[in-house]
Amino acid sequence: MTPLLSVEDLVVDYGGLRAVDGVSFSVAAGSTLAVVGESGCGKSTVANAIMRLVTPTSGRVVLEGTDIARLPERKLRPLRPRFQMVFQDPYGSLDPHLTAERIVAEPLGHLPRAERVKEAARLLDLVRLPSGVAERRPSELSGGQRQRVGIARAIATSPKLLVCDEATSALDVSVQATVLKLLADLQAEQGLAYVFISHNLGVVREISQEVVVMRAGRVVESGPTAQVLASPSHEYTRALRRAALDPTTMRGVKPREHVRAAGGAR
Repeated sequence: MTPLLSVEDLVVDYGGLRAVDGVSFSVAAGSTLAVVGESGCGKSTVANAIMRLVTPTSGRVVLEGTDIARLPERKLRPLRPRFQMVFQDPYGSLDPHLTAERIVAEPLGHLPRAERVKEAARLLDLVRLPSGVAERRPSELSGGQRQRVGIARAIATSPKLLVCDEATSALDVSVQATVLKLLADLQAEQGLAYVFISHNLGVVREISQEVVVMRAGRVVESGPTAQVLASPSHEYTRALRRAALDPTTMRGVKPREHVRAAGGAR
């Protein structure tokens, strides 16, 4: 079966720095692939390259048979509704001057106003927000509510692929669980595929079927999530798992410090 998304030998350079070095993976329609690694490993750059927020130096990003890696913007624009992003910071990614209704309706500019309002209400209901949220601005919403507004906006164009860049990391654990449940339900209902960027192995274990482990811009291990996390073959993945299980991670120590202490990244 042809994958929905294929990332092939992706390279992204920033000046003299190679942020992503030969990354390859594929995502089937309706499935979730997680990209995991410590801060600075290149996983968010991979997300930005898929979304064409940065232009890859080389390699291919093939979405539904079309290589979008270096497609001119005039040809890319009609394809953008097919792939959308959910950002890490729901407050920073939403226009603070707009109501939730207007934020969600923004991608629907081709519809008459009455239809935009009706569709925005439907989408807000779909992500399980009460009707009163529609007239509130982001500053009047909780973090979980803001992220749900971001998800509603992302699915407004009926995409096939959502790229979620640390989409739950800014949320409290209980709120994180409800957002993950929402994403799983939306996937089941709409057949969405996810590329889920995360440093949290517990979240990765819960939401993904496949996982790619990155270190210093490269893939060091990949495969079925349950298999990779249960029996990792690479020392770096084992170090990430030890760090995730270390109770001191709950006391404010950064994941990078744990990996170094465990003998991983340098």
